[in-house]
Amino acid sequence: MAAAAALAVFWGGGNLPGTTVRAQPPEDWKGGIAYDLPPTAKITRVSFYLGKTESGPLLIYEVGLQNVSPKATRFKLTIFPLEGDPVSGSYPLLERKGKPLALEPKEEMVQKWPVFARELPKGFALVVKEIEE
Repeated sequence: MAAAAALAVFWGGGNLPGTTVRAQPPEDWKGGIAYDLPPTAKITRVSFYLGKTESGPLLIYEVGLQNVSPKATRFKLTIFPLEGDPVSGSYPLLERKGKPLALEPKEEMVQKWPVFARELPKGFALVVKEIEE
């Protein structure tokens, strides 16, 4: 999954082909950690650390999302650091054998997002949007 997340970073800030959802950080956000998500999603895990990768130590965000809606839904997460470029990708990022390209009701998924930063962020915003297929 880390390789897939790295590909997401490679594709123009992580926007996958075929996704048209555009996100912006919260208007009043000035620092710390901010969240902006629809009522159909729940953030279940947030961590960030400097991890070892093939490219050397990089900042890695680890974010868990849960679908709390009654229907299968695909989400797009965009991480806006205070400094640097945003990274974004989908939950799920890729097709899974025997499963839809969406999170089932009550399904949770944790994904890692490596970014080209070598120090911990002073703050970031997590923005989640539903992807309409």
